[in-house]
Amino acid sequence: MAFGISGSSLGLKASEISLTSLIVYSGAGQFLILAAMKIATPWLMIVALITLLNMRHLFYGPIISNYLPESLKQRLAMAFFLTDEVFATSFHRLKHLPEAERSGWFWGLGVIAWLSWFSGTVLGLVTGEQLLAHYPLLEQVLRFSLPALFIVLTVLSVQRNMLLALIAAALVSLLVTLLGYPSVAIFAGALSAFILYRVRGTGHE
Repeated sequence: MAFGISGSSLGLKASEISLTSLIVYSGAGQFLILAAMKIATPWLMIVALITLLNMRHLFYGPIISNYLPESLKQRLAMAFFLTDEVFATSFHRLKHLPEAERSGWFWGLGVIAWLSWFSGTVLGLVTGEQLLAHYPLLEQVLRFSLPALFIVLTVLSVQRNMLLALIAAALVSLLVTLLGYPSVAIFAGALSAFILYRVRGTGHE
């Protein structure tokens, strides 16, 4: 809803906003598009920034790959639905499911999340103007709801052996942000956590 409201306030067409949610399907990436458009950022730069921002997803696949089909074709199709929230939910749940049910469960989660995101965008487009007129703070509240959801899912998935990697990720992300590279901060934090977690896991073996 927040993306639909924000996009319409910039004067974008409803079709452009809706297709962005269907095709780009990246909360952080889509809001980056809006922020970049406000300062007239060239389109090639926007694409590069979104690509860099979403490179953290490259670390999600290997972590849950043991629970997914071995078929490359199926994995590539599943990869489209792999958002932060889908990953957190899958990481927490897939290992507890029978092997025969994992693929169907992931597809169900991924498709429902995708359609929910698109439906929320359309709802924001249709009702956004009226809602903001009555509740001016709604846009800011809705924008925080997605990170809040991911925080909850992350907390539910945290295990003791992850704490050091998570602390390292937070520190690296903060440092890179303070150095003036906020677009790289998430990727740098994810990379540091991934490396540290893998190194510690190998050492324990």
